[in-house]
Amino acid sequence: MNNYEPVYVYPLTESDGWKDLSGELPVKMTNDYLFRALLQSDNETLKALTASLLHMDQSEITSAEVTNPILLGESINDKMYIMDVRIELNKSAMLNLEMQVIREEGWEERSLLYMCRMFDRLNRGSVYASTKPVIQIAICDFTLFKDYPEFYATYKLMNTRNNESVYTEKFIISNVNLKRLDLATEEDRKYGLDKWCRLFKATTWEEVKMIAAEDKTLNKAVSGVWQLTEEERIREQCRAREEWLLMDQWKTEELAKKDQVIAEKDQTIAEQDQTIVEKDQTIAEKDQTIAEQDQTIAEQDQTIAEQDQTIKELQDELACYKAKIKPGTP
Repeated sequence: MNNYEPVYVYPLTESDGWKDLSGELPVKMTNDYLFRALLQSDNETLKALTASLLHMDQSEITSAEVTNPILLGESINDKMYIMDVRIELNKSAMLNLEMQVIREEGWEERSLLYMCRMFDRLNRGSVYASTKPVIQIAICDFTLFKDYPEFYATYKLMNTRNNESVYTEKFIISNVNLKRLDLATEEDRKYGLDKWCRLFKATTWEEVKMIAAEDKTLNKAVSGVWQLTEEERIREQCRAREEWLLMDQWKTEELAKKDQVIAEKDQTIAEQDQTIVEKDQTIAEKDQTIAEQDQTIAEQDQTIAEQDQTIKELQDELACYKAKIKPGTP
């Protein structure tokens, strides 16, 4: 039995205790459990990151509330392994935010499904126009479309002919690519999104201190990360999450290998079947040739038989003719 009371929000305080640390981070900031724990425990960090992601001034975000908090420190199970953070923004829009380090199969469909579920929340009797906008933002440690790499890409329902007429502004998907910080635009840098992403990618305290230097917002976020990872229960769940992801990735890779082996075997069988078909075709063609040759021989035998019959008849006629001629007849 647990000897503690799980909490939704970890009680963070202002602290500079992390500034004397060095070496490798105990948990990387791309850990989605740590990411969720930080955002639901530190509302200022949540607002600051949200403003950066949406390219807004922080003053424009009056409220940001996590609507699906988890019990921090409580053991997570399979049902909680989707670590998206759902946020009600300014009481007027819904934001689905998640950290994604592994390129999952069907990623595009899953993110779209989550958006649709959030969008489909119209109360009975309400007019359709009252539906709140839904924004899906994934911070990914992979390139979604390898032929079109971007640091920060946004997708909307749009006219495919003129690429300008937007069907609605209430359904938006964005992806941040942690691997392509080199493609950050001037606007991305203006709102500090590149700094947030460098912070997420950091692996040592030295990197963290260099990135967060002279930035009050990032300092507070790092302080929260430090306090959360100092808490053994939360650190254990972060590590459990990493192990689960590694195991899930291993299973996916093993399944892919098995699928590849099966595909190769199927290909070999298909090639063997094709070879058998070709051999059968060759045999059939040879049988046809032999049959034609047999037919030719049979026709030749028939011709020879007819010729032999003709010769015999002529010989018989000649013998009869000779028999009628008397000896000594001139």
